[in-house]
Amino acid sequence: MIPGKGIYDSLPVWAQTLAVNLTSSVTFRRKYSRVFHEELARLAANEKKSFDQLLHEQQQTIKQLLRYAVEHVPYYREHRFSPDNLSEWPLLDKAIVAKMPEKFVSDEFSLHRLAVLQTSGTTGTPLTVRFTNECHQTEMAFRWRHKAWGGVPFLSRSAYLSGHPVVPSAQTEPPFWRVDQIERRLLCSSYHFTAQNLPHYADALAGFAPDFLHGYPSSLFILAQHLLERGEHSVRPRVIYTGSETLLEFQREAVERAFGAKVFNWYGNTEMTGNIVECAYGSLHYRMDYGLIELQADGEIVATGFFNRAMPLIRYRTGDVATAQAGTCECGCAFPLIEHIAGRIEDYIRTPDGRTVGRLDHIFKGIEHVREAQIVQRQTDELQLRIVRVDGFSSQDERAILAAARERLGPSIRLRCDYVEAIERTAAGKFCFVITEER
Repeated sequence: MIPGKGIYDSLPVWAQTLAVNLTSSVTFRRKYSRVFHEELARLAANEKKSFDQLLHEQQQTIKQLLRYAVEHVPYYREHRFSPDNLSEWPLLDKAIVAKMPEKFVSDEFSLHRLAVLQTSGTTGTPLTVRFTNECHQTEMAFRWRHKAWGGVPFLSRSAYLSGHPVVPSAQTEPPFWRVDQIERRLLCSSYHFTAQNLPHYADALAGFAPDFLHGYPSSLFILAQHLLERGEHSVRPRVIYTGSETLLEFQREAVERAFGAKVFNWYGNTEMTGNIVECAYGSLHYRMDYGLIELQADGEIVATGFFNRAMPLIRYRTGDVATAQAGTCECGCAFPLIEHIAGRIEDYIRTPDGRTVGRLDHIFKGIEHVREAQIVQRQTDELQLRIVRVDGFSSQDERAILAAARERLGPSIRLRCDYVEAIERTAAGKFCFVITEER
């Protein structure tokens, strides 16, 4: 429960809007002071450096971080890890950090003086992350630098369709958003995306006219489907940014078509250990100045964050999966390329013949009469395809979905289509495309 949320929810809309803006006026100074602007300039300069320059600087940063960790962080000090050889450090499981988070806090900081974030716990292990104000500003610099890749400068007019709890969950009538005048944002709830509410969201966005949209891919996709079904072209941002969920290809296609703008994908995590960002040429770049990413044999992202000295996580197992890509990008940036971010390890299903299969979003590619879909595996020999249909869905659509699934999964698994009114979100408002309960 967010402190004071019960009181906030009981206020009238005008008072909630006032509370949002008062809060934003305080957090603005914390997010966008001297360190933010210095880091923003440094990141822009890094994008012009050669790979060799970036690699040298990254290696120097790692050396400094390891020495700092074994001297100041209890967990690393007690285990006597080598300060000179990262490869000797074991991979760090989330469960270990969650069990003893105070052991990962540097002795240079007092707990009560650090800010706190909590992961959503979508994998069953919520985690408390502590960080300094300077760390927060650096994180904001990375985010706004990525916004610049899409051509929108700092404090451009924006709309956010994600997990902001600015609207009481029990509210049934619009407005399902609040205006933050300080950061020039329309903060939209992602918890109220029902068929009857979507026209209100569309009208609000058209009226606000943001320069960019930022949101969960699933929320943007639902709104995009609504606009496409009605042939509306009223919401026209310059660019769109997605994050916090795996961006599926059929979602990208629908969102870009509905809003007439390019999608720029962002990968990061609450633990602030790794960053992968999409450029204007559609390439995914791993930012070497944010942290070190090591891709394991199964594709899992193991990451070491560089700028949270209050709680450094070294060789941290993110649970996310990606594939490296050779070569360079036309954009000229020397950051290494990632072919795709494939979601989480949990986003894979296992077939009776022993195969592990991911990237199943292609099953729904080109199917226009599906509002949402989710894949659920509760037993090894059966897969449930949960589908939210829209007008026009037919047996032909079902056959196309099943054929695409069969092509990828083979004949050994049973497939079942279940048609539902809606697909539940997590407590953080996030959408899970694949749910696997059988391991």
